Amino acid sequence: MKNIGLIANLDRDIGGKYLTELAGWLSGAGFRPIVTEQMAQFVHTPCHVACEDELFADSDFCVVLGGDGTILRASKPASKYGVPLLGINLGTLGYLTDVESSGGIESLTKVLEGNYVTERRMMLTADILEADLSVADSGLLALNDVCILRGAEPKIKSFSMSINGQFLNNYKSDGVIIATPTGSTAYNLAAGGPVLKPDIEAIAITPVCPHNMHSRPLVVSGEDVLGVGMGEGFSQEVILTLDGQDHINLESGQRVRVKKSDNYTTLIKTNDMGFYDILRMKLH
Repeated sequence: MKNIGLIANLDRDIGGKYLTELAGWLSGAGFRPIVTEQMAQFVHTPCHVACEDELFADSDFCVVLGGDGTILRASKPASKYGVPLLGINLGTLGYLTDVESSGGIESLTKVLEGNYVTERRMMLTADILEADLSVADSGLLALNDVCILRGAEPKIKSFSMSINGQFLNNYKSDGVIIATPTGSTAYNLAAGGPVLKPDIEAIAITPVCPHNMHSRPLVVSGEDVLGVGMGEGFSQEVILTLDGQDHINLESGQRVRVKKSDNYTTLIKTNDMGFYDILRMKLH
C-alpha cells in the first residue's frame, strides 16, 4: 500500500472540497491518504491523521493542493525526507505546479502507474552570523530566494557583498535578492534579474532598485559561498526573507552567509510541457 500525503491550502480549497475528493478517490483505489490534524477536520472521508513531520516521513510522495506559495512551504519539510511533490494548482500563476485542478485525478493516476518524471531543484541555505562570526541562526532553507531587504523605513541602504570571501561590491539599494534557478522567475525576474533554466546549479544575485548605475545582476556558480553585510545607513529595519514567507529582523553587526543547500526539492511532472513551454505560457 502506498502512503500519499495530502497538503492543501484551505484558503484556496474552501471547505476542503477538493481535498475530500482526492482523499476519497485514493482510499477507493486502495491507497492510504495522510493528512495533518488541521486538515482532517475538513476531510469528509476516512484518512490517516498525523503531525506534519510524520506525514512527510511516512509518505511515498505528497500531493500539494494550492499554488506556488503552498509548494514553497511544503518544500522545506519535504526536502528533509526526500519526498517528491506533485503540485495541483488551485492558485493563480502556478509556475511550480504540474497541472490545474481539472487534471488532478488524471495526473495522480499517472503517478500511481509510474508514468511520470521528477525534477530535482536546487535549494539555498542561509546562516546569520554575528560580528565575531559566531552563528546566531543556521540552516535556514529556501527553494526560491534569500533576500536581504530594507524594511518599512523609506531610506536606501548599503549592502556589502562578497563571494568566497572576496569582496564584490557595495550595493546602495533597497536590498539584494539571492535566487536559485527555480526562484529566478519570481521576485528576481520582477527586479530585472536573469531567468535561469531550473536544471542548472547556479545562483543569481540581483540588487533591488540600485542607486549606483554600475550595480547589475550577476550569475555565479552554485558552489560559491555568498556573504552579505550591512554598511552605512544600517538600522533595525533590515530584514532577511526566505521565499517571501519567513521574515527575520537582522541586528547591528550581523551578516548573512548563503550557499547551496545539501537539501533538494523533488517535483513530480506528468505532462509533456518543457521549461520554455511553461515560460511562454505562464509569463505570456
